Amino acid sequence: MRKIYENGRSNILANNAMVATSQPLSSQEALNILKIGGNAVDAAIAASAVLSVVEPGSTGIGGDCFAIVKMENKNSIAINGSGINPKNANLNYFKKNNIDKITLLSPHSVTIPGAVDAWYEMHKKFGKLDFEQLFIAAEKYARDGFPVHEIEAYHWKKNEDKLKKNKITKEEFLINYHAPKFSSKFKNIKLANTLKIIGKKGAKGFYEGDIAKDMVKSLNNLGGTHTEEDFYTQNTIFTETLTSNYKECFIHQCPPNGPGVIVHFMMKLLEKFDWNKIFSVDMLRFHIQAEVTKVCFELKESILGDPNFSDFNFDELMSENFINKMYNKISLDKVYKSNKSYVTSHPETIYLTIVDKDLNAVSFINSICHAFGSGISSENSGVLFQNRGVNFRLEEGHPNCIDSHKRPLHTIIPGLLTNKKNQTVLSYGVMGGQYQPIGQAHVLQNIYEFGMSIQEAINTQRAFSLNGKLKIEKSFSESLIKDLSSLGHHIQIEEDSIGGGQGIVINRKEGVLIGGSDPRKDGLAIGY
Repeated sequence: MRKIYENGRSNILANNAMVATSQPLSSQEALNILKIGGNAVDAAIAASAVLSVVEPGSTGIGGDCFAIVKMENKNSIAINGSGINPKNANLNYFKKNNIDKITLLSPHSVTIPGAVDAWYEMHKKFGKLDFEQLFIAAEKYARDGFPVHEIEAYHWKKNEDKLKKNKITKEEFLINYHAPKFSSKFKNIKLANTLKIIGKKGAKGFYEGDIAKDMVKSLNNLGGTHTEEDFYTQNTIFTETLTSNYKECFIHQCPPNGPGVIVHFMMKLLEKFDWNKIFSVDMLRFHIQAEVTKVCFELKESILGDPNFSDFNFDELMSENFINKMYNKISLDKVYKSNKSYVTSHPETIYLTIVDKDLNAVSFINSICHAFGSGISSENSGVLFQNRGVNFRLEEGHPNCIDSHKRPLHTIIPGLLTNKKNQTVLSYGVMGGQYQPIGQAHVLQNIYEFGMSIQEAINTQRAFSLNGKLKIEKSFSESLIKDLSSLGHHIQIEEDSIGGGQGIVINRKEGVLIGGSDPRKDGLAIGY
């Protein structure tokens, strides 16, 4: 339990259902959907649709999603809603045109949006309500306007200059060429019209016909290689989750091209250390976490990519022999130097989770990659495009090298834990680009090593080793910073917070749902 004399949030409790999202309007709509008879999948899609309107800096229908769906008494299913690369944008194209880097605002950074198809296919498999019902609130917020919340207003202002670089984006996502202010209202009529069509026609309304033509034309006008065939070819992948045991539970993650497998590696490595004499905010805890991150990111950045284009053997990589090789690179009294762990980009995202009255659980993550994606908008349909293509490498032979209709190595990962009876006990996720696997490991340790509640586990201060720096939040004490520096860590104090997070614990003994939502975001957990 949190110390009452300290600032913070209490855990949210409910008997029937629980939602946790990064935005109050989204959480409210998810709960509304549950109360009118929808299940967790319906609520997650509706919440995501609302977020695509009210948090345009982090997500949108121009982006991707991944999800884990665990219907009660069924096995976990991983849903890959990440977008493919345009067919004509292969490595030869970039060589021929002397392009040696995919920049953040380039049309070549725009992969085909995958989220809408994933929402539609998930609903076909698991949903209860009419698909159209799930878009009513999102359309209304886009058409009539929504109040801009604090954190979103801050990031909107921070990216104002970026949004001015594209003629259409400047008109659609700014007010008189300025970011909307906190508590002001913002609307996007073009997006409202598109959401209405998606609700009525499903995925076809987005990937075929006038909306697809508009998106292709808008990208082609800027030099993109996108075709209507690329949009038509986009598909969602349903698979089993990748699982590994942890304590008395089983961790579930989506397979690559997401980096969820890194959570498995991190937890196996972290279990090799003795945590009985290490505090949750101990220098040694953050040092070990940083070193584990480096060796795991070496692996991530050297072998992971779209499995349709390269080999991936999960069981072999999870072998005790391989884990020990990784563990032997870590020292408790010095810093591991690694150039192979450097990443191509460090984007943002949103995460939400839902548990309904039947204990069906959805762990769901949506993103347009960097803040406000590519900054490129479609002319007539209100779609702001992601720039997930910046995650590709232009290195021949690399598993994450760009290719036709290939999916880039992602950063977004939903998480879920089950018990020995194959029942969900925790649905959770952490936002923050490349921080996500570290954040998930951090939360799991906070709960299972340090005895924290879900809200405490999300609240606690964070550090993140990336590209030769140890990024830390301002809440770190001077003595802790000094101790970490003395070991050889190059400290970088973050102006903003590191990531965000949501989680729902299912207390099956008491029949109670426990929700937590990160105060680093605008959102909240709420149940009934």
